[in-house]
Amino acid sequence: MLDLGRDLLALGNVVLGGDFEKVRYVVFKQVDRYIADFDLYASTLLESLGLVGRAAVFFTAADISKMRRAEGRLVELYATVGLANPACIGATHSREEHTVNILVVSRVPLSRRGLLDLYRTAAEAKAATLTARGLCGGRPSLGTTSDAVLVAAPPGDAHYAGAATEIGSETSFLIYEILNK
Repeated sequence: MLDLGRDLLALGNVVLGGDFEKVRYVVFKQVDRYIADFDLYASTLLESLGLVGRAAVFFTAADISKMRRAEGRLVELYATVGLANPACIGATHSREEHTVNILVVSRVPLSRRGLLDLYRTAAEAKAATLTARGLCGGRPSLGTTSDAVLVAAPPGDAHYAGAATEIGSETSFLIYEILNK
């Protein structure tokens, strides 16, 4: 569990905590099997931790003791990386249990639109990095079939966080670095 130090606005495709909600904590939970109802499992987990309405939840079959971290001037990143089930464009996908989970914590205050732009930037950087790594043997890669990305930032007025911005450029570089460790 990570304590972000204060409530931040969060957006992502995590099970709970990514719908422009305020979160203070992020839970990375390792699971060794498919869960039939991830929403219920996440709710029960947060209830047991006393974090209902205050946390986002990532699930992964990857070893969370090997979580990766990278820090820049504008963002801090955390990732769990399991590449057993690549999502390759034009290929049939496996049902193996692994995933790439990426948390991007911005120091730059962002609007909702800026948060959405940072989410897009992170997802694009993940796909580009895993394609460059050859995850799909020369085919374009989206990542794995069960990836999740969460971005969090203090609420603000900045609407842009794409590759042409300082925060977007730094996020892309750090995702490249963290996925190539």
